[in-house]
Amino acid sequence: MNDNLLRTCKHLNKFTLEEIELISEIDEKELLPALDEFVSKNKLIYRDGVYFYNKIINFVKQNSRRPMMFQYHSQETISMIVKCFCADIQVDKVVKILNPEKHCINKFYKFFRESIYENQYKMLLKFFDNDPKNGCSREYLGKTVHLYLYNDKLFVSEKLLKNKHAKDFNNEERLVIKNLYLRDFRKVLNTAYSSYFHLHLAEMIWRRSKEYSELLEELNNLLDCQEQFQETFLAKRYQCVKNNFYLC
Repeated sequence: MNDNLLRTCKHLNKFTLEEIELISEIDEKELLPALDEFVSKNKLIYRDGVYFYNKIINFVKQNSRRPMMFQYHSQETISMIVKCFCADIQVDKVVKILNPEKHCINKFYKFFRESIYENQYKMLLKFFDNDPKNGCSREYLGKTVHLYLYNDKLFVSEKLLKNKHAKDFNNEERLVIKNLYLRDFRKVLNTAYSSYFHLHLAEMIWRRSKEYSELLEELNNLLDCQEQFQETFLAKRYQCVKNNFYLC
């Protein structure tokens, strides 16, 4: 009921309780708690007996970094998918365990890999800004990635980082890059990975020498940080909307 009701609110944009009750044909005893819930979640704003559809908050949520599938699965199911990913359980087996569509699990797994890649890429940029180095390029099935070494840790970038002051890695560093890359590359030897080679390579680098519990904690923390960032952004935009009351 709530989804259909919110769509009606969006269509009306501005309405009173009597108006929405007449149009939705929902009894006031059921309608009022639903509207109160929308207000508590900032989907609606209530002022002087009038409800306003919160265009900015709903737009930002619809265009948030998290894919739509997060909205259509329970937190329990998402938690299980995260655990399966950290346990390195193949998609086909996850489908048998949880019974979702295969393409849905693929989307979740891809999003996790993108999150891992983006997180290590941000770390790489910080190192690169302080000590720019020319990346070592590697090609796989027509896809090129660029490798960097900082603090004995391997980083991967889909794009070559450029800086006019960048220096080449010395021979010892290049050997470390080669050995680390080959160890992780062997786990990515699958033609199905060619389209997202940098994501799978970043995943293998992330998994290296970590126990399941550590992987699970890191990925959950990474996803929580993304959600907290989104909530903070929404709160600031919402305050701006309330201050200016720019809703119509």
